[in-house]
Amino acid sequence: MKDTWKDYFAFNKRQRNGILVLVSLIALLIIFLFISDYSPSSGTSADFSSFKNELEKAGIKSDTSKNKITSLIDINTADTTELMTLPKMTSYCASMIVRYRKKLGGYYTTAQLKEVWGMDSSIYNAVIDKVWSDSRYVHRLNINTADIKQLGYHPYIKYYLAKAIVNYREQHGPYAGLMDLHQMAAFDSATLTKIMPYLTMGDN
Repeated sequence: MKDTWKDYFAFNKRQRNGILVLVSLIALLIIFLFISDYSPSSGTSADFSSFKNELEKAGIKSDTSKNKITSLIDINTADTTELMTLPKMTSYCASMIVRYRKKLGGYYTTAQLKEVWGMDSSIYNAVIDKVWSDSRYVHRLNINTADIKQLGYHPYIKYYLAKAIVNYREQHGPYAGLMDLHQMAAFDSATLTKIMPYLTMGDN
């Protein structure tokens, strides 16, 4: 006997109740998904502290202390071997960076690398974003105690300015402040800005 379409939808009462419950659950699930998609987030960040604690107990430490500076090379402490890891760096240029650092008494800005003998624009542009300078390592000269030879050795001061500093000190007494150098004709604003990081009136 040939089945009709009505035969496929002939359910008893128990079957109809089961289908009704199933359809209701599906409808509720669809409504829930719709509401969750369009409802605004609470804005509360997830707390991963317990997860981190579990990692530490397992001997796995999450390193969140690293920042950009610690990933860069400090040109005031790096040796030639470390400098050679920089892109396009040559052994000659690396040795000149260290040599010039000793003469300066340290770099107070990475822009001073432009002054290094053997540093061309291609090397400079390749390394400038991968280095930094820790100014704590900059050695300062005491303008109230240093003599002409000590001051004159510095590449930014040399003999002429060193003599002017010492002569002014001998004529007017100890410097009360670094800004006293403004009163000397030998120092213009550009020169003072350049050498100020290397001068002090106290112990260093």
